[in-house]
Amino acid sequence: MKKAVNIDDWIFTKKLSDKKRLTDVSIHLKYPEIKGLIKYSPTERKNKIKQDLQNKLKKLIDKQPFTHYSVIGTKTKPRGVRTTISLFELRKISRLDFVQTIFINNVTHARKKRQPTKSFAFYCVRMTAAIEIEGRKKGLQTIEERFVLVKAHSFEDAYKKIEKQKKSYAEPYLNSSGELVRWKTESLDDCYLTDICTLEDLDNPEGVEVFSALKNRRLTPERYWDGK
Repeated sequence: MKKAVNIDDWIFTKKLSDKKRLTDVSIHLKYPEIKGLIKYSPTERKNKIKQDLQNKLKKLIDKQPFTHYSVIGTKTKPRGVRTTISLFELRKISRLDFVQTIFINNVTHARKKRQPTKSFAFYCVRMTAAIEIEGRKKGLQTIEERFVLVKAHSFEDAYKKIEKQKKSYAEPYLNSSGELVRWKTESLDDCYLTDICTLEDLDNPEGVEVFSALKNRRLTPERYWDGK
């Protein structure tokens, strides 16, 4: 029952047949594929998607006449249903080709397995540092936008670890002109949770995203895309 994504999270505490074991589930319908929609206009695509999901909801209800259910999403654009059915019926539903996934919210006479907590992750902290040269009061000053990967338990923990580094990072040194220079961290600007959990993840041939930030810019003719 691969479509029931969290079926293995439950431990049955009482022996029951599948027909008697009730499950509170969220059944999600398969979203229509983009390929079949490209030839239509954006407005037509929206209508096609709504119609497709409405048809799939009707097929689901016709095949499994639920005693009660609530629609996930809206009536015009349903994404699935939440209902209570037996494990036996759930197995049948999981074989329907228009069902995408099933999430089990609760099971009678069962308890959830204790999930191992994620002890740490790698966070990327973005900060701004200024290069300060002794005695300089005028002219241009160089600043650095710095990104540092840090192993931490949370966003707060990542910021705390970077805060501890600020003093050593700003340790003065002499440049080639004999002037004292220091790199002073002025602000911690953002923090990003990466998908890196182990150093082996860095071997991914597709690369690993270490930071992401969304911004807006004005569209120009050179940036136009016609969807082809």
